[in-house]
Amino acid sequence: MTILTRSSLLMVPANVAYDVVNDVASYPEFLPACDNVELLTSTGDAQVRARVTAGAKGMTYTFVTNNTCVVNERIEMTLDEGPFEVLEGSWVFKALSDEGCRIDLTLEFVAQGMLSRLLSPMANSVADRMVTAFTQRIQDVGDTYAQQPEHK
Repeated sequence: MTILTRSSLLMVPANVAYDVVNDVASYPEFLPACDNVELLTSTGDAQVRARVTAGAKGMTYTFVTNNTCVVNERIEMTLDEGPFEVLEGSWVFKALSDEGCRIDLTLEFVAQGMLSRLLSPMANSVADRMVTAFTQRIQDVGDTYAQQPEHK
């Protein structure tokens, strides 16, 4: 099993970071190799089930995840179907002040078949690119959030 952990300190409120990560439908706009997301079910702030299509090195993979959320604090992701034996992850959002937070990502997976041969040698760089993309998106959304008159 591969276990990846990443953390980032950001000068945005925890609720902004949470909202970006929880906005699964927007992932194709900023997340490398994420080609499409189809929301299958969403029960407000508590559950999101989505089909994600990702591509790399000429291969395309589709998987379905179920996200269980604690608003502004945590998102737990589990695999419902796809080319993994195991795919689980969590995002934790910790407010450090009204204007800053720490985000922690833990991702555990065991890939099957061709995906295993593709993903295993580059898992760390994929995790780094993913966290960089989320961090940039969170900062961009945070800048817009800070410019709104009610947050100045």
